[in-house]
Amino acid sequence: MVNLDVYKRSLAERVSLNSQILKNKYWYLPVDDKGHLEFSPVGRSVKTSDWCSKFRGLSVCKDKDAHKGHFLNGVDCTNKFVSRIHHFWCKKSSCPVCFIRGWAVRGAKYLVGRLDKASKEFGSIEHVVCSVPKCDYDLPYKVMRNKAVEILKSRGVFGGSPIFHGYRVDDKRGVLVWSPHFHVLGFVEGGYKCWSCKRKNNCLKGCGGFDDRSYNDGFLKDGYIVKVLPKRKTVFGTAWYQLHHATIKVGIERFHVFTWFGVCAYRNFKRSDVASEVPCPVCDGAMVKAVYVGKRRIVKDLGDEAYVPFFVDDEFDEDGHPNFVDSIGSRVE
Repeated sequence: MVNLDVYKRSLAERVSLNSQILKNKYWYLPVDDKGHLEFSPVGRSVKTSDWCSKFRGLSVCKDKDAHKGHFLNGVDCTNKFVSRIHHFWCKKSSCPVCFIRGWAVRGAKYLVGRLDKASKEFGSIEHVVCSVPKCDYDLPYKVMRNKAVEILKSRGVFGGSPIFHGYRVDDKRGVLVWSPHFHVLGFVEGGYKCWSCKRKNNCLKGCGGFDDRSYNDGFLKDGYIVKVLPKRKTVFGTAWYQLHHATIKVGIERFHVFTWFGVCAYRNFKRSDVASEVPCPVCDGAMVKAVYVGKRRIVKDLGDEAYVPFFVDDEFDEDGHPNFVDSIGSRVE
């Protein structure tokens, strides 16, 4: 028997574990879960371990010359080292501590690794949303997902990864209400060209474009709304955002929030390994694992960014000792 009480923790309890949830109402609004108790937004169960979010180490870019004249989070990086602070994050989407900066980041890296490789063969990566009509709100999840995939294929979305969202924000009532839909990162047959169409907001019936097919040949027949959304700054940012707003099925240890279909399915497309480390956000150079042993204080987290410019001008302190010691050991993520 699944203990649903752990998914009904008070806001105060969840804030005590992760104050970041107050930055987005989707993370803290209560769920109007009438008839759908088996589902929950990510990050609403219990903390997985005492290690969650504990400091783990640093990655540092020491190429100060390449940082000259560049700014990061409003800080001038001239003559400064740039570091990334690492923490211990668990792999559970339900963990209220790790779901934003741990589980969602890891999942976004994996999504980008496969999609970037696929894009070399299948074209531009599009952000598509597939909204389920009310008549199908109560379908079993697997049936709903499979039907959504077939709907996507019928519209010309021939491969990608659907990310399940079971809820939307009801601003009037101040709750999350059941409204299942799938955000998809994937590929559109022939590419999406309707943005440049002069009749974008008044689609010409029979033109054969994506919007025409989606509405006239699709929505009017099956009730599913399928739209291509504007591009965000990065595919990683889109994947990360959609993951930390996703929905899981309670009681299933390995519920797959995102899956693959079409040309991106596992049987059709081999995965791409993704390096755990990312380049310096200032100069794109390599970052090395290090321990800071200097005497001067450094800048802590600025906003939501994991990258932090150090207020240290030299590699050595006034006594001639190194401020950073390279560390060799376990992989840092």
